[in-house]
Amino acid sequence: MPQLEGVAHRWIDVRGLSMHVAEAGEGDPLILLHGFPQNWWEWHAVIARLAEHFHVVAVDQRGFGWTDAPPRGYNAQTLIGDLVGLMEQLEVPRARFLAHDWGALVAQLLAVERPDLVEALVVTGAPDVHIRPNARLLSLLPKIWHAFALAVPAVGPRLQRNHRLVRHLFTAFEPPGGVAEDDIALYRAAMARHSRATAGSALYRNTILPAFMSIIFGAYAQREFSTPALVLIGAREPSAALQEMGHHAGRGRNITTEILPGEGHFLPDHCPGVVAERAIRFFEEASRAGRPNSSS
Repeated sequence: MPQLEGVAHRWIDVRGLSMHVAEAGEGDPLILLHGFPQNWWEWHAVIARLAEHFHVVAVDQRGFGWTDAPPRGYNAQTLIGDLVGLMEQLEVPRARFLAHDWGALVAQLLAVERPDLVEALVVTGAPDVHIRPNARLLSLLPKIWHAFALAVPAVGPRLQRNHRLVRHLFTAFEPPGGVAEDDIALYRAAMARHSRATAGSALYRNTILPAFMSIIFGAYAQREFSTPALVLIGAREPSAALQEMGHHAGRGRNITTEILPGEGHFLPDHCPGVVAERAIRFFEEASRAGRPNSSS
């Protein structure tokens, strides 16, 4: 495991699943959720800045990093349950969340199902679940072909051990130097392990693609979403085009969007200072807005 100054590690039993968390700082809790195919290390350039303001808890989600990779449990409800159980074990009744990619999807679904647990949310590298797709969606499908390929049983795990595909995942929508080569090597080594590759394929099959279809057909547009949220997306990636399609009528009112020119998918890697600064500012604004007489 890579080490980072000021970060402590522990493993927590959550309903029989050993979950690894990396912690730093003191204060109100801020939970970080990584994306695919990464782990807690995705946040290594962001943690120190955030830890000046919060008790940061960077989670390795089921099947990734140094958390267990059981053969089952990669559906949305189980992943949400993992977070609920983790918060119970940490004795955290309510937290802010900063999440990336599929971690951002799970965090939003947690906010839909359990708004009492999520004080505010910053999403990176993914659209919010209340978008209103239009015909432009068809032009984006060839750019996300890998999502459908990775979901195929047997084929998906094998693809994750393919060097060319791994490089495509980390470079397709990035500016030069988007993700450091040493970090790509670290993630590639994890993807090559059979249990992790199988988990990644199951995740696409059971959570990511079903949620994508639910977004397209407006399933989440019927659900209340009271959590203040900031969506940060790089202009070079497909999620930016999805976010720009707008929201279903009456939804998305608590959501602020910022498209970052010239940036790609892996914002915490390429512009960690921007991610940290935007998150800290948004959480403070959301906190002020939620206080009684905050305008006085």
